[in-house]
Amino acid sequence: FRNAKAASDPFNLYNTSMAGSLGGITRAGSPGSYTYSTVSGRANNPVNFVSFWDACRFANWLHNGQGSGDTETGAYTVTAAGISANTITRNAGWQWAVTSENEWYKAAYHQPASAGGDSDNYWLYPTQSNAVPTFAQANFSGNGINNTRPVGSYAANFYGTFDMGGNVWEWNEAIIFGSNRGLRGGSFNDNVSIMRANIRTLNTPTDGLSSFGFRVSQVPAPSSVVLLAIGGLAVTRRRR
Repeated sequence: FRNAKAASDPFNLYNTSMAGSLGGITRAGSPGSYTYSTVSGRANNPVNFVSFWDACRFANWLHNGQGSGDTETGAYTVTAAGISANTITRNAGWQWAVTSENEWYKAAYHQPASAGGDSDNYWLYPTQSNAVPTFAQANFSGNGINNTRPVGSYAANFYGTFDMGGNVWEWNEAIIFGSNRGLRGGSFNDNVSIMRANIRTLNTPTDGLSSFGFRVSQVPAPSSVVLLAIGGLAVTRRRR
């Protein structure tokens, strides 16, 4: 994505903290000819140090076919005024988007009782269980890792999505208290209790921290429901 769209990086898609021990991407060259490389051994780790607006621009790029696809239009119309006022929302006709909170929540906690889920169709934790997750099930504080882990290090949940709890907080579209956007799931820095279904947090959408990542949704062909992970980015696909 950055090699395609950030040779000059006018939108600050690269956070220099990504080159550190908690990141996974390095940058070389000068403005106009920047190139980006994945840190050895971290190709499948979730991308972190990303803001909500970085995630929106990535979703636009996917929506527009990748390559030279535009980052400012598509699923979202990204403008300086919209960023300042935090008023940008998902456009009609979207194909890829940052997950809504409802999309994220269902992918994390839902499993029909008829398919072995809890009696109310929703688990308390995103590990197909009401029991507190163990270090064998998710990456959270206290396990001695103190860093992200590759997607697929732990078992997938009912819908086939990975790391809905722990590893990195994931931005969603929810606008909370005016100037903030929602995050879900907890991170490698957080206590296991943060993974509970009733926990959400919020942050300024321009911030990109070591514990912040994101997840995207794709509109599939009608009648198709597929959930999967691509590289370090878990993807939720849903019905129209």
